Amino acid sequence: MGIVTKPKNPPNAPRCAQCPYFAGAFYGGNVPGRVAEIEALRLGCRTVPAKRVIYRAGETARELQVLHSGWAFRYKLLNGGRRQILSFALPGDTVCVRMLYLDSGAFSVQALTACTICTFDRDDFATFVTGHADVARGAELLCVENNAAVEEQMADIGRRSAYERVGRLILNLARRMQAKGMLQGLAGHLPLSQAHIADALGLTAIHVGRVLRELQGDGVVSLRRAQFEIHDLAALERL
Repeated sequence: MGIVTKPKNPPNAPRCAQCPYFAGAFYGGNVPGRVAEIEALRLGCRTVPAKRVIYRAGETARELQVLHSGWAFRYKLLNGGRRQILSFALPGDTVCVRMLYLDSGAFSVQALTACTICTFDRDDFATFVTGHADVARGAELLCVENNAAVEEQMADIGRRSAYERVGRLILNLARRMQAKGMLQGLAGHLPLSQAHIADALGLTAIHVGRVLRELQGDGVVSLRRAQFEIHDLAALERL
C-alpha cells in the first residue's frame, strides 16, 4: 500500500449506483449527487484471494478501502506467531475508517474469503469527508461505534464465559448481517472457522468447538460448514 496506482478493474466491476450497501455506508445516504461524487473519487476496484494480506502493520496507508464483497479481518501478530483478531469486516464495510486520520496502523488486515475491494486515494477521500458535514459526522460515529465494540471485546476476554463470548459474537455478526440484508430469516453464511472464533475471543479452537456443540445442544444456535442458524433468538440475546 505504499504507492497508489490505478487498480485494474475486474470483469463486471461493481458500480456505486448498483451497490446494495451504498446507502448504509457512512459516506452514502440519499443525498442528491452523492453517488456521482463517490464514483468520481474511486480509483477502481480489485479482487483479493482468500488469506491474502490486504494491509501490513506499520505500512503507510495511501488508500482507503471498502469491501464490496467478501469478508476480511483486522488482527495483531504476537510473539511466537500468536494471533489476536480485533474485528471482522463485512461487505459494505470500510476496511479501517481510522485510516482517514492515521498514516499507519499497528494492526494488519487479511482477506478471510475472496474479496472485491473498492479503493480510494486516502488524502482525496479525507478532503471529501471534511467538506461534507454529514459524512464527517458519519465517520465520527463509526469510530465511536468501533471503540464501543473494542470495549465489549475487552469485557468478553476479561470476564465473560466462553459460552457468553461465542454466543455474543454470533449474535453481533448476525445483527450486522441482518442490517445489510445478508440473512434469510435467522440463517446465513458465516465463513468463520473455529480458529478464527478462537483468535477473536481468546480461546482455543478445541474450546470453541465444545462451546458450539453446547449452544447447539441447548437449541440456541447451530454453526456447520460455514452456515449458521439462530434457533432461539431470545436465549441468545439473554447472553
